[in-house]
Amino acid sequence: MRVLVSECKFSLDTWRPSDRRSPLDVVLALMAENRRYESIAVYLVREERVHLLSHAGRMPMSDNLTFGEGAVGSVAKNGITRVKGIGTNSPESKPELAVPIKLAGRVRGVLQVESRRLAPSDNVLVHEIAHMIARFLSSNGKYLVRKARENMPAETPENLVKPYRATSEKNPAETNLRRAAAGESSRA
Repeated sequence: MRVLVSECKFSLDTWRPSDRRSPLDVVLALMAENRRYESIAVYLVREERVHLLSHAGRMPMSDNLTFGEGAVGSVAKNGITRVKGIGTNSPESKPELAVPIKLAGRVRGVLQVESRRLAPSDNVLVHEIAHMIARFLSSNGKYLVRKARENMPAETPENLVKPYRATSEKNPAETNLRRAAAGESSRA
């Protein structure tokens, strides 16, 4: 496991923007190959959504999730690791591990692993890799983050939360109708 961690660290530390291949692709491929993960993905948090940045193995079900949606969305929202079915040998279970990629207490993304072979030791490994990715994305990887955000779809107005407006700022005719329906007298 130490060799895998050092190979991942080397890939992240030596990457330059002029390189053709993303170091995240390299790291995820190394982990999928060495630990035989069925699917491993890095998601990037942007406003109230989580977008797929890189993956190895089986394609994730969705590349764009809202906060709270599924394991990835809930980890992005609350910053707490989600572990499901690790150590169980049930053929129906789908073991999954979703770890927040945090820096300075802020969730920047999520590292998600799915594999029938997940063991408790994988929890330690995935947390260590998530921490390395967080440091990378805030230093050499800023270029990747910027490029990914440029390629992400813009938030649509219906998905954004509308700011609170006091009743007095709304249409006065609408306010008077609402008051009349509620049995209140007009202030005019």
